Amino acid sequence: MSEPLKVELDTRQVDELLRGLPPSAMQAAWRRTLRKISTWVKSQVAKLIAKDTKVPQKVLRQRLYFFLRSRDSGKVWLGLNPLQANRLGTPRQTRRGITVGKHRFAGAWTMAQRAPTGPVFQRTGKARYPIVEVKLEWDDPGEAAFQKVAAQVEARLLVVLRQEVNYELQKALGRIGSHGTR
Repeated sequence: MSEPLKVELDTRQVDELLRGLPPSAMQAAWRRTLRKISTWVKSQVAKLIAKDTKVPQKVLRQRLYFFLRSRDSGKVWLGLNPLQANRLGTPRQTRRGITVGKHRFAGAWTMAQRAPTGPVFQRTGKARYPIVEVKLEWDDPGEAAFQKVAAQVEARLLVVLRQEVNYELQKALGRIGSHGTR
């Protein structure tokens, strides 16, 4: 596993946008921007990985988390551990093994009586034992997708921040217009 991916942004443009607002409005705009960017990152990463691995986006989104680390910074976490085969969809037994979603696992089976939608197993050798649970490796496409989206974060952040600052400005102007002199 490679070292953690860290994205640093040039905040001079951000400071210029926020200069005309009171501190509470600036903070509100920034927090909304962070939340919206996290949602955007999660959806973009899930789309790219799903396209490469044929894993449902729903499963991938469960592996993506966003944390507000402080009042002005956030962190997106992507869990790259192998996915259990039965999490990709409903396992179906075929003559040659198990089919789950768009993936086929030759020589695999489920415990049909105990847990028909449970774990999928496969023998590791010619003998009856040992057996292992079938898992899908997806860390390489996951890291590649995450890095591709990380390269686009700064541009997207500025677009969303402009929208949020504009919202705060319109809100402030609306208050002035409705509470002004009559």
